[in-house]
Order: sequence, then C-alpha cells, then structure tokens
Amino acid sequence: MGVKVVIDGVEVEAREGETILNVAKRAGIRIPTLCHVPGLFSEATCRICVVELAPRGKLVPACAYPVSEGLQVLTRSKKVLEARRTTLELLLAAHRIRCWSCPRKGGCLLLQLCEELGVEGIPVCAECPLPEEECLLAKGEVCLGPVTMAGCRAACIKEGSPCSGCRGLITRRDVLEEAARYYRRMGVPLSRVLEVLSTFCSNAPGYERIKEVWGELI
Repeated sequence: MGVKVVIDGVEVEAREGETILNVAKRAGIRIPTLCHVPGLFSEATCRICVVELAPRGKLVPACAYPVSEGLQVLTRSKKVLEARRTTLELLLAAHRIRCWSCPRKGGCLLLQLCEELGVEGIPVCAECPLPEEECLLAKGEVCLGPVTMAGCRAACIKEGSPCSGCRGLITRRDVLEEAARYYRRMGVPLSRVLEVLSTFCSNAPGYERIKEVWGELI
C-alpha cells in the first residue's frame, strides 16, 4: 500500500512500513549512517542516522523507523545535527585513533562525518595516501600530520610534503598520546616535533595543550 511522507519539505511516495532511510535514499536525500549495511546488519546501533519527526520533535533512527501516511521528517534540523555530533564524539572517544596505519585511509566514514559535523579528532594521516612503511616520518621528516586536524582537503601531504599543522592542532588527549607513541616508534623524538611545532604553530590554539600533554611524557 502506498503512502505519502514529507522529508525536508519534499513530498515522497513510499510503501507503508518502508524505513525512512530507504525512502530518503530514493528521493536523493542523504542521511549519514555507520552501522546500516543492507542485507547484512541493520540493528540501528550507531544512532548517526537519527532524524526528527515534526512537529513532535522526537528523534528516531532513520534506518529502523517505518514510514506511515502523512509522516513529516527533518533530516538536518539543529536538533538532529547536535544529536549526531554528540553521538560521533562518543564513538570517537571509544575509537583507537591510528589513522597512519588504518587500511581505510582515504575512505574513512568517520573522517567524512567529522568534516560534515565539525568534530575534532581524526588526524590528517587519515587522508594521507602513503602506507605506514612509506610515511614521511619513516624517512626522518618531521610531519605534523598525527597531531593536525583533518578536514580542509589540502594537498600538502598528497604532494609529498610534510604537514606543517596549518589546518589546526588536535587537542584531544587520547589522540595526542597515541601520536606520541607513533612518533617514538618511528624514531622521531618528541622534542624535535615540539621544535617544529614552535616554528609553525606557536600561536595556534592547541599548541600549549600539546606541550602540556607531551611534557608529562618526555
């Protein structure tokens, strides 16, 4: 049986019981999701795909909520974006950030969501095309990628030049500690990295934070 629903002001034809996510996809409306894999996994556990039901303001997972006649859905309201941002921050807090060695580099969904929602936590290394064994740090060059926020899609690393932190520095303690372990494993003293940071980023927000966290490790 067919029903009509309204998603972001657009009236869409749907089958009763079909999920909001499927209807939105057919209408060309993107709703981000991490855990929903059609035919494999659809348990609505990540909560990234939440949408708002108007006019009640209730938040529901788009991948699991069935449509019905007259349903009105908002996919990018302030309430929705704040909920997604909070969920992503919680997911990242439990995620071990090792982007330099991750096989998903260049196509990371977490990176895409961080860019979309303005969440800090994924370093530039997530965009670097070099495998870990060819990392610029392995060649003795002090690259600031492990402590620099991803997001602006600059081409410096892709062109073979070390990152100089121009995008802004990460302040999350867990990411900074993981980066410190990586620098050490690559044989690059933290003191050398701090020297480069002082040259390029001494006035940048986050510089004092890195000095504070690493000061306890040196």
